[in-house]
Amino acid sequence: MENKIEIIRKNGQKIEITEAEKEKREQIKKVNDDFKKKNAEKSKIINEQKIWKYFFEKPKKNYNKYMYEMLEFPEHLMYNNKNVDEYRGKWNKFFGNNNDIYLEIGCGSGNFTVGNAEKFKDRNYIALELRFKRLVLGARKSKKRNLNNILFVRKRGETILDFLGKNEISGVYINFPDPWEGEERKRVITESLFSKLDIVLKTDGKLFFKTDHEQYYKDVLELVDKLDNYKIIYHTSDLHNSEKASENIETEFEQMFLSKHNMNIKYIEIKKIK
Repeated sequence: MENKIEIIRKNGQKIEITEAEKEKREQIKKVNDDFKKKNAEKSKIINEQKIWKYFFEKPKKNYNKYMYEMLEFPEHLMYNNKNVDEYRGKWNKFFGNNNDIYLEIGCGSGNFTVGNAEKFKDRNYIALELRFKRLVLGARKSKKRNLNNILFVRKRGETILDFLGKNEISGVYINFPDPWEGEERKRVITESLFSKLDIVLKTDGKLFFKTDHEQYYKDVLELVDKLDNYKIIYHTSDLHNSEKASENIETEFEQMFLSKHNMNIKYIEIKKIK
């Protein structure tokens, strides 16, 4: 039987543990201490460069670790609202070409937009997301694949007029947005969104919409039917068993959802006709 030694915990309690347990505890403590040291160093950088001001009213002692990692992807991730807004009407200059620009609102961890950017190298993509971790994961995938036609931006969908110019984009992707049951006025696809798309979306540009929510699907069909400038050119209540299935790029939510639930994915393509 292995001998035990007595140690005193932080709360003053005495306990007996084995030498192996003691060694394991010391290893864990070292990992935690190293992590705290690195976080303190990175927090100092955040505070010295005043990066915190883009997200908070005052500096903090510690930050979300993905805030630090955002600094590692200057070519694939933009979080400073002022810098983003300065490219309004000039995104082709940012990308260094005159290729069509597509926007994704609520890109998650970037699987969908990265898949698009890999498939269509002659298009540029701007992907909006708010969560630091998701932005970093998306930027990391883009950098790993050497994709120069994609930028992740920390912006809300309702702010598109702040950073997009007249007729600047050729398409918009909205995948699995919150249906806001009981609070439908908070949905991202509303008449207000189409009023903004009247400005930033080119004529013949398209809005692509995927959802697992039956009523949201029906409500969007009904909404677009009332709009003068837009027309539904395709829709299906079962995307994965439609003629569009072979060209569908799955989002991470879509992959997770399909593995756990037996529910059809709904899909709509909407064209701006004037």
